Amino acid sequence: MPKNKLAGLVDSGPLPSLPAGPSARSILIAIAFVAGFAELAYAVMNLSAMPVYLHLSMGYETPAIAGIGTAFLFFEGVMKGPFGILGDRIGRKWLIVAGPAVSIVTAILTLFVHANQWYFFVFLRILDGLGAAALWPSALVMIADVVSEEKRSQAMSMFNVTYLIGIAIGPFIGGVTNDVTHMVLPNVDQRQASFYLISILFAITAFVAYWRLPDIRPHHEHLPEIEAGFSFPALIHSLKQIPSTLIMSFVTFFGVGLIMLIIKLFAMAEFKINETTFGALLLVPCLIIAVFSVSLGTLGDRIGRVKAIRVGLGVCATSMWAIIFAPGQLSLVIGGSCIGVGFVIAFPAWMAHVSSTCAPSQRGGVMGAVGTAQGIGAMSGAFLGGLLYQRANWHLPFIHSEHPSHYMPFIGCAIMLIISWVISMTSIHEPQSA
Repeated sequence: MPKNKLAGLVDSGPLPSLPAGPSARSILIAIAFVAGFAELAYAVMNLSAMPVYLHLSMGYETPAIAGIGTAFLFFEGVMKGPFGILGDRIGRKWLIVAGPAVSIVTAILTLFVHANQWYFFVFLRILDGLGAAALWPSALVMIADVVSEEKRSQAMSMFNVTYLIGIAIGPFIGGVTNDVTHMVLPNVDQRQASFYLISILFAITAFVAYWRLPDIRPHHEHLPEIEAGFSFPALIHSLKQIPSTLIMSFVTFFGVGLIMLIIKLFAMAEFKINETTFGALLLVPCLIIAVFSVSLGTLGDRIGRVKAIRVGLGVCATSMWAIIFAPGQLSLVIGGSCIGVGFVIAFPAWMAHVSSTCAPSQRGGVMGAVGTAQGIGAMSGAFLGGLLYQRANWHLPFIHSEHPSHYMPFIGCAIMLIISWVISMTSIHEPQSA
């Protein structure tokens, strides 16, 4: 990101609302690196390594794979709120460090689990979910803590850039790692190679967080005359102001969850492609989107955050239906690109909107609660998506495939995105005051 762009977001010196220490600009850059490496590791694990390893190496069927993946999503989702509250009370840094540190170990331990020990796979994914729940709310809230209100959507869009790059590169390098390992070491299970890569990526994430992120204490400790500190009544009051946002969060990520854990298996089965090709298909649109992410993310600051949310969700819903009605590799690339565009328009404005609905001392709890709604939605959708993918053999006139059940999670996702867009049009409004 150009320095002049970043300078427009934050001052070069320490923010007056924070204790003396690193500049807001350096904090924002550090969070971007942490988010990028963390999402790269989670993308390799959840979208690439785990589904393929469980299916082809362990012999698990799709519902079982979805069930194991759901353990991660469930604990990531339900614990974002509690970890957000904890961050309000003790500060953000050590939660950001601890989250990826846990997964350094779980990635390696996964390789020592036998096929009949499904409960160990579930346990390790629970630990990964707890780590993600500790990391993401604190990272997002730290951005809100150091960036001025009028530039917050743009700052969140910078977070989006690194997040999207992680999603884009993750399946590609995970697939390449496995395929290259098979070429070099044909007598070993090449699908294990991704887990060593995952462990290294999480180690880099934890190191960067420990080295570069400051230990910013909770607001009330350095602004006692302004902040009364964390309180549950204030948190409950803040949550009562955003019921529609919580519902919209659940519905949107329920739709995302429907396809999250099966999209790679879908592409490999329907288009007869290998892991590297799938990663390449995902890589190109995500990198293109990342280039324009910052400029698209500023829409929330320029046209209003609620309008940006509505535009972004509308683009996502329309693009998902286009993928369903015109299936194919090209459609997946173009439609996926448009969905990514909708995401980078809506998500920064969404998070900036939520951060403006509460006092800074309650921000972690409120944004964590929204993350919990998203996580529970994704978890519920992922479990149902695995069942639909294998068992919902409903013949629809516009689905031309030997396995119509493979398309049912995508239809469900499209329906959920339409519902979410309707909620944003009818029930989400700009806050009266920041």
